[in-house]
Amino acid sequence: MPLTLKIKYFNTFILREEPTVTTAKVATGTIDTDTSSPGVGATVILESANSDIVDGMIVHGPGISSKTICSISGTNLTLTPEQKIEKGVTLTFSSTTPYPSEGLVANNEWHIEESRIKGGFNEKTVDFGVKAYAVDKKYNRNHRKNAMIYSGIYNSRTGINNTNQFSIGQNITKAVDSIYGSIQKLYAEDTNLLIFQENKVNNALIDKDAIFTAEGSSLSTTAKVVIGQVSPYLGEFGIGKHPESFAVYGFRKYFVDKDRAAVLRLSRDGLTEISSYGMKSFFRKHLQLVSKNNGRIFGMYDLHAKNYVLSLNLNAPVEQNKQTLVSSIKSTIASSSSGKEITLKNANNQILVGMTVDAGIKTNKAISVKSVNNKVITVSQNISVFENQIITFNASQLFGNSVLKPLTKFKTLAFDDKVNGWSSFYTYNPKFGGSLASNFYTWNEGQLFKHYSNTDRNTFYGNFQPSTITIISNQNPSLVKHYKTVNYEGTNNWKVIRLQSPADDTSNYNAYPIPGNITGRYNSQYDGIKFSGFTPLEKKYYANVIINDTSTITGISALTTTGVKGFFAETILEHEPVNNDKTSNKKKHAELFSVGFNYEQSLY
Repeated sequence: MPLTLKIKYFNTFILREEPTVTTAKVATGTIDTDTSSPGVGATVILESANSDIVDGMIVHGPGISSKTICSISGTNLTLTPEQKIEKGVTLTFSSTTPYPSEGLVANNEWHIEESRIKGGFNEKTVDFGVKAYAVDKKYNRNHRKNAMIYSGIYNSRTGINNTNQFSIGQNITKAVDSIYGSIQKLYAEDTNLLIFQENKVNNALIDKDAIFTAEGSSLSTTAKVVIGQVSPYLGEFGIGKHPESFAVYGFRKYFVDKDRAAVLRLSRDGLTEISSYGMKSFFRKHLQLVSKNNGRIFGMYDLHAKNYVLSLNLNAPVEQNKQTLVSSIKSTIASSSSGKEITLKNANNQILVGMTVDAGIKTNKAISVKSVNNKVITVSQNISVFENQIITFNASQLFGNSVLKPLTKFKTLAFDDKVNGWSSFYTYNPKFGGSLASNFYTWNEGQLFKHYSNTDRNTFYGNFQPSTITIISNQNPSLVKHYKTVNYEGTNNWKVIRLQSPADDTSNYNAYPIPGNITGRYNSQYDGIKFSGFTPLEKKYYANVIINDTSTITGISALTTTGVKGFFAETILEHEPVNNDKTSNKKKHAELFSVGFNYEQSLY
């Protein structure tokens, strides 16, 4: 039988052919006279002598054939081939060839590399014996998307840095299952390494390995390995191709699996799908938009508020006939009115025909601008507004020749572990962020912003947006209710911009907006009907709910009745940014502790 001989190599060597690059000598000279006639040995005169130009240099320039050799005597230049050169032409002289190839010349040299750093100054020669060598003249790049490679170590005590050494004589690679896609993110934690693939999350041991008992349980053991046993977490979740969504706080890690419409938290109890905490439909919709429009997902942790902040950059496509404004146009109503004409306090040339109008009342058909006459705006359908009410104009089209800057749509929201839910939406669009020394920073348009650092509340990147909160009242869901009043506990100046309940599948019962900077009752110009703002009473604020519907219900005018009828009520409250004296209220601290409704069973 053949003999099998096992050979253990103490060291290996690589013989490499390396180019040695040297700098060529380069000089210039300008022609002072024309050549009298072309011919062999034509002589021209340079404007000035140049000691760097020597015999045998190669000449380059207009009218010069390649590899033209010169001889020089003072300012007299002699060319070997037939040439005719004009006065004023600048020539270049080089000592190497070819030119112009960076003015460099390469000479091949041979080098020997040790795979293991065992050699030293004045050491003994390597003993002769069994040798193996390989000649590799083609250094092709091999991209292994599911594998890792590690180098030598850096010893801070001795100062020895071997991080630039990758010994091919050792097993320095570690691969994970390629079926779960490429490796997108590595995170070292204690003595473990978290490996985030597109469709899987793995935990790898560092500087130790695992052995398994007969029952299948694992035991850690010391081993001469850098990356030991790789164990996947339960659950078919990964980080996709969005490693920028990763954030960490303490032992909790957060990231997004876009392909599965899931936001994940990795903690001591494994993977938890936190997107299912009341936000499953939201993330299913908006993560699809991220995929469709090749958007970005930025994850960051806010140490100040102890929240995981997630910003979805949707990258909404900009079409020729579908553009949106950078920000909505807000304006203030000059006087109360009902109908298709509204009067603004100030004219704004950015308000254009075709814009949609948001006055806090949800309708089945969008309200749009039909004409603009200075401060008077005509809209597409009847609308009731109040003095000092703030309405919003939104652009959805490209009007005429007016080019509107497109808005990159985004959604920024926060997850709070204390309540185990998504606590808030934000109106700022960060391009990444993070925390340092308990301070929270974000980047926008190449600038760094420090949050919680000024007295202007709700002001991000210089733009103010009021606080809003949406409340669904759904007690006794099978009971048709008659909502009569609404109350809240908190600071003043909260207003109701929308209160509605579904009448059927195609329409809603809407209530009049309730101002926040007006307390008590006041008279309207409409048939002497009395409307009411919030009235303070025993540390709470109360207001009547008055239906905004001119139709009749069983012969009774809806305007003569209070309340909104339906199975549930959707209410949106907004903090009024203007005080009673019309002064700015942007810096005021606003709180909202609770919102309540008074309702009775509908008589119909």
